[in-house]
Amino acid sequence: MPETRVQHASDLQSRRLRAGRLSLAAGIAIFAGKFSAYLLTGSSAIFADALESTVNIVSAGVLLFALTLAAKPPDRDHPYGHGRVEFLSASIEGAAITFAALLILAESIHELIRGPELGRLDLGLGVLAFFSLLNGILGRHLVQVGQETDSIALIADGRHILADVWTSVGVIGGLIFVRLTGYVWADPVIAIVVALNVAREGVLLLRSSIGNLMDEAEVETLGAVVEILESQRDESWIDAHSLRSWRSGARRHIDLHLTVPRYFDVEQIHAIHDKIEAALLSNDLHGGDAVVHFDPCDASLCTHCNMRDCKVRTADFESRIPFTTDLLTRTDDQLGRDETPPGDTDIG
Repeated sequence: MPETRVQHASDLQSRRLRAGRLSLAAGIAIFAGKFSAYLLTGSSAIFADALESTVNIVSAGVLLFALTLAAKPPDRDHPYGHGRVEFLSASIEGAAITFAALLILAESIHELIRGPELGRLDLGLGVLAFFSLLNGILGRHLVQVGQETDSIALIADGRHILADVWTSVGVIGGLIFVRLTGYVWADPVIAIVVALNVAREGVLLLRSSIGNLMDEAEVETLGAVVEILESQRDESWIDAHSLRSWRSGARRHIDLHLTVPRYFDVEQIHAIHDKIEAALLSNDLHGGDAVVHFDPCDASLCTHCNMRDCKVRTADFESRIPFTTDLLTRTDDQLGRDETPPGDTDIG
């Protein structure tokens, strides 16, 4: 990796860590503020909101650990790097959001049945609104830094905090309604509605992070890879299949099979590999790996090969096989021919 890219990657990692430390410090301060609002009002909804903020503190600690570990470069035991721990962190975030939502739901139902008792609402609302505003600013900042640095853990933490903000907004709305009407039962009812929305956010985040842990295909990423391969395509690139792309944190890994003329020597194959690697990863600031498995052509592909001066052609060229996402993601079984003869070569 060129020195400028190494420096840029280091700068991005520094930004991630600063954001992680900010999340932990701010989380502690915001929890203290919300709990003080609960002590002032006795509101079960504010108590539930404060309870969710304790999850934010735990999640921020896990986030900081994950970001620190993800910063380590690939080694012998972790050849793809340590970035996958970010997906684990995001999974914990999603589970924490869902768990907090269930706690809020249980507390709100209990308070609704028992009958809420509220006091000093004006002061409590002011304190809660102030710390909720700080929470919203923090959440937006974390999501923005996460998107700019390709950190799914930061994005997950930011989304978690923004979900917490919506909890606070619901609580504030409920307490304002109570203040204006005297209907104290509205406090836990609105908290229940907000809890259901928070649970939905947690489930969506958990599903996304688990998908990344299981190397779920990224349709947009695969589409971008296919476009690059098609734009850089050489006449010797007869066919391609088994395209895969996954991430380990911010690092991207790409794997594909490429069919080339079977009389190509190692030097020619290496040149093709270097061209593909540069096309796919040269603009990736986080680094990554490209592995190309080279398959020799057979007679069934002559009609799709427009190599000039081909030494082994048995049929005239008719049409080129297009590079599309559907075709490039075919497996060996879907090709209808043997693509793994003894001459198969892997270069990475």
